[in-house]
Amino acid sequence: MDTDSNADEEGGDESRDGQNLLQWTVADVASYFSAAGFPEQAVAFRTQEIDGKSLLLMQRSDVLTGLSIRLGPALKIYERHVKVLQRTHFLECEDL
Repeated sequence: MDTDSNADEEGGDESRDGQNLLQWTVADVASYFSAAGFPEQAVAFRTQEIDGKSLLLMQRSDVLTGLSIRLGPALKIYERHVKVLQRTHFLECEDL
């Protein structure tokens, strides 16, 4: 996947080549966070084998402590990306 694909500032879960978040692979998740400006932290998502389904299940504590990444980036990742992706996904599910 190229890094020019939408990292989706809005956090829509269709940002990886039109795939639904449930279909994201570990590589898709890592690529998303690299493109969003967190290449070092993307390695942690890959190491912990976080795919789209796992991303939907993540809680704040998982990101802040479970991934063993620095607190500052972890907070930004959770608040600006994980939470937004989850909210967008579940809102889209309600529309079905």
